[in-house]
Amino acid sequence: MSEIKVNKLSPRTNCGTVQLGDSGDTITIPAGATITNNGTQTGFGRTGTVDWDTTAKTASFTAVSGNGYFVNTTSAAITLTLPASPSAGDIVAVKDYAFTFATNNLTVNGNGSPIGGVDGTINPFYDTNGTSKTFIYVDGTKGWLVVNESTDTSQESSPAFISATGGTVLTCGNFKTHVFTGPGTFCVSCAGNAEGSNTVDYLVVGGGGAGGNSNTSVSGGGGAGGYRTTYPSPATGGLPVSVQTYAITV
Repeated sequence: MSEIKVNKLSPRTNCGTVQLGDSGDTITIPAGATITNNGTQTGFGRTGTVDWDTTAKTASFTAVSGNGYFVNTTSAAITLTLPASPSAGDIVAVKDYAFTFATNNLTVNGNGSPIGGVDGTINPFYDTNGTSKTFIYVDGTKGWLVVNESTDTSQESSPAFISATGGTVLTCGNFKTHVFTGPGTFCVSCAGNAEGSNTVDYLVVGGGGAGGNSNTSVSGGGGAGGYRTTYPSPATGGLPVSVQTYAITV
């Protein structure tokens, strides 16, 4: 096997082309070798794959073709602007980093190009937690098309239930009742979630006054009592609570 050792291969003419081998040849890159691309590339199978930027984006930004981005909308909604004047095969991917797209949406700006064939002035937004999308630019008619998409549910919360102290606690099956017959505090240490429980019901009973009594046959009438409750109440669905102390006044 012949071997040539050089520091640089350049075309014979300025800005010409250097060809390695002929059609049908095999070019072997040995294990452990590294090829660094500091320019542009074509024909290397880039379509359908991206290099992921693992520093999550926390503010609106313009994407670069060939990159995938983790977008963190915990604090605010974010707009991802796709590359301007794209070429066929340009690709951008995005992933909901903190599972917060439902709270603060991600908007994708086509930067003048259509997205899915829709006018480039109309920007889609995504509001489902765990969303990931891969956009590939096809042509001026359809513009950017989504070729891969998913909704990852692996970080959906496990069931959590309201936990609290205060009053006399009565337990019946999965339900707890905090009974207050005098002033006190209802202290919530866990507000629960929708998969478990995240609302409470109340029942307030006010006793009526006793009737009057005398040695004669005439007695005073008793005062009316009071009764208020949220249960059962499909209209309200219970009351949400947060982790804090609630004063109870009787």
